[in-house]
Amino acid sequence: MNDKNRPNIGFFTCHLDNDYAFEICKGVEYAAEEADVNLTIFPGMFLNAFYNDPVNAKYDYQYNSIFYYANKKSLDALIISIGSIGSFLSADDKKSFLESFDIPVLTIEAEIPGYPFLYTEGATGMRSCIEHLIKDHGCTDVGFVSGRLENADALERFNIYKKILAENNIPYDEKKVAYGNFSEFTEELVDKLLDDNPNMQAIVFANDTMAIGGYNAIKRRGLVIGKDILVTGYDNTITSLSLTPQLTTVDNCIMDLGYNAVYQALELIETGETSKSLLHSALIKRLSCGCNPSTDENMLREINSSIDTYDADSIIKKFKDYFMSHYYNTFYSNHLFDVLDKYFKIFTDVIYNDKNYSSDELISATEEVLNNDIIIYYFSHSKMTYLMTIFSNFMLNLKLSEDQHLKLESVFNTILSHLSFYISNEYVSEVKKNKESVWQSMRLTRDTLLTASDDERCFKLIAENLSIFSGFQSAYVYLYDEVPTLMNDGMWNIPKYVLLQTFCKDGVAKVLNGTKRIMPSYLIFNNKYTPNERRHTMVLTPLFTNEQQHGLLLCETDISRFNNVYSTSLQLGTSLKFLSLMKQEMAIQTRLEQTMNEIRDKNDQLNAISVTDELTGLYNRRGFFEAVNQLMSNRSFYGNNGLIGYIDMDNLKQVNDRFGHKEGDYALTNIANTLRKSFPKGTVIARIGGDEYAIFTPDMKDVTIKNITESMTYYQDRLNETNNKPFYVDFSYGFQELVINDHLNIESELIKADTRLYEDKKNKRKDVTKTL
Repeated sequence: MNDKNRPNIGFFTCHLDNDYAFEICKGVEYAAEEADVNLTIFPGMFLNAFYNDPVNAKYDYQYNSIFYYANKKSLDALIISIGSIGSFLSADDKKSFLESFDIPVLTIEAEIPGYPFLYTEGATGMRSCIEHLIKDHGCTDVGFVSGRLENADALERFNIYKKILAENNIPYDEKKVAYGNFSEFTEELVDKLLDDNPNMQAIVFANDTMAIGGYNAIKRRGLVIGKDILVTGYDNTITSLSLTPQLTTVDNCIMDLGYNAVYQALELIETGETSKSLLHSALIKRLSCGCNPSTDENMLREINSSIDTYDADSIIKKFKDYFMSHYYNTFYSNHLFDVLDKYFKIFTDVIYNDKNYSSDELISATEEVLNNDIIIYYFSHSKMTYLMTIFSNFMLNLKLSEDQHLKLESVFNTILSHLSFYISNEYVSEVKKNKESVWQSMRLTRDTLLTASDDERCFKLIAENLSIFSGFQSAYVYLYDEVPTLMNDGMWNIPKYVLLQTFCKDGVAKVLNGTKRIMPSYLIFNNKYTPNERRHTMVLTPLFTNEQQHGLLLCETDISRFNNVYSTSLQLGTSLKFLSLMKQEMAIQTRLEQTMNEIRDKNDQLNAISVTDELTGLYNRRGFFEAVNQLMSNRSFYGNNGLIGYIDMDNLKQVNDRFGHKEGDYALTNIANTLRKSFPKGTVIARIGGDEYAIFTPDMKDVTIKNITESMTYYQDRLNETNNKPFYVDFSYGFQELVINDHLNIESELIKADTRLYEDKKNKRKDVTKTL
């Protein structure tokens, strides 16, 4: 614990861009603030998962390195979303993963032997969902879109589907099942499912997200969801209300699972035990299954038969009992109903108190509700819009006087119109916010590029951007001197130390230098720079580009800024990659300038003496040995396989005597050209005598002697075939392979090459003149 004995709890979950993970984090963060607990969120990825998108997800495994920074010196307990991040692990691998942490662990979403757990049993809700389709809607041809069966949740939901079919004497048919991966990319799967089963009456999706693609596929066929085909989902995420029609689903108590997990973790810290292990799922009926709960005839008949017995409080309670009972036990129910009851009073005042509200009063009251944090972050504007739709249907179907109906209709028209306007504006604001986010990302990269040569300024701007534009109350950028390594068993070996390069706390940015940056890895969450004086929620995420890890971003934030973490970390990783490349480029440029200066100095020296053969432009004898000795002094060549050799023109005297010295010069010049084209870059080539040439190649890594001799022969033959000269331009050669080292004797190696040359010359033509 910290100095104020405030507990520190870590939470392992999926990436915050995942709807499920974001929802569960809401509950965890709410409870942490309520209980005055420091919270650190570790948003990783699925462990040992197989991805459908290998290009975009190829490096997602890098996110899981952050899990291994959890340690008992910084955290008092860990909540691990093992049913999510470990859904593709075997039971043994899940246990091995948990055992790698020397901290009290609470698992959620799945029970692992030997560990306290908390999860929502999904069987009740899934059973109710499928039975509702079969028993209430008379469906016998029911399809199922499953997640991968390696996932424990997917397997459980799939088995319930088969079990309910059997209980209702409906044969299981594999053709009626499609296998997705819990992502929205299910259009092709559902297309095939409907092609194979044209009379299908209903489709059960194993989560809400997969229903997105399913809706697209169904609508493209001209089918009306809720009428021509019934559709259900699972999880009751925000997605379920964003679809049209709204999706019938199973409430999996996602936020409550996170909320209760924090309190169970506190019990685990204090007593070593937990008192709660199970939450219960429930069916939520909406329009996609063909139901319209707000106009249910039996319900309305019951209420209207005794409408005179209801007063303002009891009619609202009746509505909540029918449509909002699944919120009664949620952690934020008191706050939620405090807000809603005050708002509902407007409508009961119209009926029971004959009160009139102006449009401005109605709009003001509506905006007060919509701007309440409980509505924004926990209930959501989508749920509020849906709630007001069913509330208007409920109220307008009550057996009221005509005057009361007219007043209610006027009130609902004003409010629903404003809701529509508000949501449209919110959408525009969201688009604007996304554009600003893109601009902020560009700003981060731009500032990095502009200040790459000045570390102090560059990293200070990074910290300021994290505070001002990303909106983090504090943020810490740790860089690696030694990078984490992924081991064969899938675990990560993290460095003992990281470098706290820069941070921003409460709007003040600071850059650390030298040894001040060195931070033991176990102190990254709790050190003299972190906000230990207040309760805080931190999110840890890796900074990487592809296979290269740069460091870590630890940011203090809350639910309102969670969605900034992912995009900021990606852009910061890219900026650090740019910075690394630019520093490499500057280093190379500096070395290049140094090398050029050295070459320039050497050239000045060489120009003072004659090192060039005037006829061919090659080195002369002196130039050859100077150049070879310079290369031999470069230790970077030591250990390389090299090559040294002699080349000797055949029959130069015959050419000079029969055709003149000008033709002899022609032959010598073209042999020089042949050598230039045949040897690899970096080879020293020289004419060291009248008809003699020498070469020295310090690196034969990418070439063989055979490659060279074939090239020489090719250019020689081509010259003799095309030059229309009455004589052949021939040469002989001898090469000696060698290994570059500081003991190498060039003279003795040349003697060996010379011996090989004369062996080659024995087989050459004796007469230089071409025959017709």
